[in-house]
Amino acid sequence: TPEIATHCGMMLRSCARHRRLVEAFLNQPEVMLRLLTFTSHANFDVSSDAFSSLHDFLLTHKAVSAVFLEANFHEFFRLYNGLLQSDDYVTQRQALKLLSEMLLDRNFMRVMLLYIGDEQFLQIHMNLLRADSKAIQFEAFHVFKIFVANPQKPPRVQQILYKNKDKLVEKLETLRANRQDDKQFAEDRSTVIGKLQALEAPTPKA
Repeated sequence: TPEIATHCGMMLRSCARHRRLVEAFLNQPEVMLRLLTFTSHANFDVSSDAFSSLHDFLLTHKAVSAVFLEANFHEFFRLYNGLLQSDDYVTQRQALKLLSEMLLDRNFMRVMLLYIGDEQFLQIHMNLLRADSKAIQFEAFHVFKIFVANPQKPPRVQQILYKNKDKLVEKLETLRANRQDDKQFAEDRSTVIGKLQALEAPTPKA
């Protein structure tokens, strides 16, 4: 029931404060992946509570969770990217916010490099830039910019960005921050647009 799930969530978040308990929890990948499935539960209270627990387990002891994410990268993000493509606005936005928090944190550098090296993940975020919701577009931009900023893009990522750069620039020029005075966003957007415009076609393999 939602009441039991919420009570369990409170206990989980209490455990997340302790490094050894987080290590024990993450040493059982199936348990973490099970928690991940609850973030898309039909009951809002259950899904929201599961997101809070997921957030704490991933971001309280980052060195521990980074090791877990590297070891279980494909299985974890196969499920996680399903949240990014959810029809539920709240699920989608929470998933984007947590993802950008992780990928922009130096503790998750290796995870970030794995993520931005995958062309299928890039296509997910390119699609999210075209979402109906301005808030989803804004959150998606914070992940998309990491793909563009990568100085060592894999050929397929480079090719997709190069092929779509005109449409992407056109889209980004219409993108607005939630707050009119968000100077950091304006700077980031300008930088990303500049990098897209400067993109060259990937060198064909010999």
